[in-house]
Amino acid sequence: MRGNFGHAYQLLTSYFAEVRLVDPDFVFDIQTMSYKDKRFTRCFWCFDPPKKTYKLLRPVVVIDETFLKGRYRGTLLTTIVIDPSNHIFSLALSITDSETTESWAYFLEMFGANFYSYDTRFVIISDRNPKIINAVPKVFPFAIHTFCTFHISNNIKTTLESMMIAFRMAVEALTCIDFDKDMNVIRNTDPVGLQYILDIPKETWFNLYIPMSRYVVTLYCPTYHLLYEK
Repeated sequence: MRGNFGHAYQLLTSYFAEVRLVDPDFVFDIQTMSYKDKRFTRCFWCFDPPKKTYKLLRPVVVIDETFLKGRYRGTLLTTIVIDPSNHIFSLALSITDSETTESWAYFLEMFGANFYSYDTRFVIISDRNPKIINAVPKVFPFAIHTFCTFHISNNIKTTLESMMIAFRMAVEALTCIDFDKDMNVIRNTDPVGLQYILDIPKETWFNLYIPMSRYVVTLYCPTYHLLYEK
């Protein structure tokens, strides 16, 4: 609100240190260009008590990004989770210079070090960003990486409302018979849209094919969209 962006980044370490005085469980990490060059490159922080918090959460993590405006631009990476009472909150965040496989790997490694073991089986939902697809298996080889169906439906090149409804019903189908019926509606309505859907592995978006229960899973990306339940 006051001052300039350069001064604000200079105060980042002091700010995080002050927060830790109030909350001893606060976790943060700041990286610079080098040991001598103290120019900011990226940081990570989370406010909740890490080792205590993740045990209470459903094993579903939604990761997403949004782009910052201002003199230095940058990208904000986020993780969204659900507690047993269906409350949604942001668990960890990171500001990085740009969205790359390296920056996502840094964010996920910091997240894993404070919340999930690297051999823990849980569900990650993302928007099919290729950089995330590259980073997730390197950091969490046992995680199940699934895709946000809101983004999939938005990428289907169609203006037909019946097509979008059929796809939503296919995602939520509870039996293979219902799934095939909904997919036939898409096949008869929009063959091009059907091919786009079939090019995406079913185990990354169709509930019955996902090899782990989503525990009333979030099928959205957190920065923009609404939650819906399985």
